[in-house]
Amino acid sequence: MATLVMKFGGSLTSDTKRLSRVAQVIMAESLAWQRMVVVVAAMSAVTDSFAQAIELAAGHNAAGYRRVVAEIRDRHLDLLRPLIKKTELRESVITQLDRVLRNVLAACDRAFTQREATPRDRDLAMAAGEQMMVAIVTALVRQEGLRAATVEAESLIVTDDSHHSAHPINDLIDERADRLLRPMLDAGIVPIIAGFIGATKTGVITTLGRGGSDYTATLLAASLRADEVWIWTMVDGIMSADPQLIPGAQVIPTLSYEEVSELSYFGARILHPRTVEPLQSLGIPLRVRNPFNLDHAGTLIQAQSDAAAKITTVKAVTAVDGLCLYTNDKPIDLGEFLGRVHRLVGKTVTGPVIAVQSHFKSTLVFVVPTSEGPNAVANAAQRLSASLSGWEVIPAKVIAMMGTGQVTETALLSYMRPLASAVGPGDRQILCVSPADAQLAVRQLHKLTEQSETQVWPPVSR
Repeated sequence: MATLVMKFGGSLTSDTKRLSRVAQVIMAESLAWQRMVVVVAAMSAVTDSFAQAIELAAGHNAAGYRRVVAEIRDRHLDLLRPLIKKTELRESVITQLDRVLRNVLAACDRAFTQREATPRDRDLAMAAGEQMMVAIVTALVRQEGLRAATVEAESLIVTDDSHHSAHPINDLIDERADRLLRPMLDAGIVPIIAGFIGATKTGVITTLGRGGSDYTATLLAASLRADEVWIWTMVDGIMSADPQLIPGAQVIPTLSYEEVSELSYFGARILHPRTVEPLQSLGIPLRVRNPFNLDHAGTLIQAQSDAAAKITTVKAVTAVDGLCLYTNDKPIDLGEFLGRVHRLVGKTVTGPVIAVQSHFKSTLVFVVPTSEGPNAVANAAQRLSASLSGWEVIPAKVIAMMGTGQVTETALLSYMRPLASAVGPGDRQILCVSPADAQLAVRQLHKLTEQSETQVWPPVSR
């Protein structure tokens, strides 16, 4: 029987118009597919608000965390009141939301008392946004007559105990999906599941990292051997560049699993970096679509890009925060040095994506994943600068180009000087530039998505 897994992102659960559209899409696709699973994300910015609440609690600011939690409650009530018309159903949802918020307040109370928030309580608080939204979405589609039921993600997504970025245990997820979801699907019930959330074998809540709702959807799709996965968002697909930087960015019609993983790693914000991993061995296709533009096919992600789409230009240009480390001191043992870096800053940096060494000079470029939050670069730079004697640590932007168009060092030097550059496997070119140069660099490099590789790439004046 044909099975579809759909995930709706936080940009689509943030106001009544968008959430109504979510319900319409769920209702329509429930008629088109024999079996369907729905994964939902928290309302946009709510996870950050819960993180703020737990930090205020750890900082011994009781009024602050209680105010933030009350504001979150008000936002959700403002969302559901005009949408859920049936009084009994609406009151049931409010009861569910308040139960979740009481758990958050209990975690905040513990952090307030201890003047420190444990990783366990941080994850409990940050999971609350998804738990609240899944209750609202379930009620909304049931009001429309759909046979739907909430299934707690923590009963399905079994992980290790690495809080904030937990690792799924696939064989246990397979067993839980078979035991809990298949009977519902066989009975014609649509499970509605919170993304981003997992739990250890003993039931302690964990989270999969920022953007982890995508990962939830593909983990379940793999366990259920689904036919397709659809990720719904407010753009028409995966773009050739960040449209906020490049207004002329275009949707990329097809990408391979490998290509989309690279784009996610280097800053494309549409998908969690590990989204496609569960799909690869099974060849399950994934499509990114916009529910407000159903005539657009979106971006199809599969084992190989469409052969007809093979081009001689750059497919996409992305930019992500990073750090450039260099020294003119003595030669280094690269393995020992990298171990030291990761002991100092953990998973805040990944890589290096560029490593250049000569007898008395070394340059290393690391990526700071978007999942690490807005202050990660500054915090990592400060910690490394304080601990690595003889090294210069510079906040940077890491720009990646995917495709066969190449930019020569001469062309780059005609208008800017990169801190470092490298050509990687699979027609990847990576540049490290200062943050001040990033927008100009992306704008110029993106022109290669519209040019053949034989055309001249002219420099521009600032």
